[in-house]
Amino acid sequence: MEIGYRIIRPDDVGKQPLQLAQISLWRVANWRVAVGQQAVKEAMEIEIACKERQIRTVYHPIEYPLTGDLASHSMDVMQQLALTSDLGMIIHDESGADGNRLSKDDEKVFEQNVLKLSSICPISIENAINSHDITWFWERFVLKASENVSITIDIGHMESAGIDSIDYVRLMPERFVERVNYIHLHHKAEERYGIKDHWPLVLGCREIEALKVFIKRKPNVRVILELNAAKPGMGQSIELLKDIS
Repeated sequence: MEIGYRIIRPDDVGKQPLQLAQISLWRVANWRVAVGQQAVKEAMEIEIACKERQIRTVYHPIEYPLTGDLASHSMDVMQQLALTSDLGMIIHDESGADGNRLSKDDEKVFEQNVLKLSSICPISIENAINSHDITWFWERFVLKASENVSITIDIGHMESAGIDSIDYVRLMPERFVERVNYIHLHHKAEERYGIKDHWPLVLGCREIEALKVFIKRKPNVRVILELNAAKPGMGQSIELLKDIS
């Protein structure tokens, strides 16, 4: 198991003593973070700064759908990132306008766009939009794709969706386990400042217990702590993970 941290600003680089980082960037956001083309520019500059420090990186563009009216713009951005990527890119699952599965037409569009991106760099698909239907999503868009497309399990999102993440990873079919490349980890707690599942890990929390179950099945997975790189909670969470790695 390799532990990584999340970088969202240039001064996050090197904030933690780890040689793996996820560079997260937003198309839109209502808090103090770069957005749009400025975020893309910063993300690519961060990737260069990490490379100089021998930190491996994966991009994580957020609010960039591969279907619908924004798909063309998203593809322009993601192709820019793909061409400069190190380990590739983690993208989100998607749903239809009604919150259910993509339409047949959008299925084809999503599949075609993942194919284009994965021909440039590795792509990993995370459960973020509809964790309750993620098994179908991964079956449809990962298992039917080339080995350059993998799975990212976000354990925190599963817990916040009311899914028993411990049982999920214990019962996950081996054909899925083999395709898991990343795990996103953060703790579900009471809602604070409008969020409830991006908090530091605590001893004995369900998210850690689910990770323990998974790494018994597949030890060589990359675990990304999706927390604020500069806050004390990141360091505390890293220490908890080191105890089980």
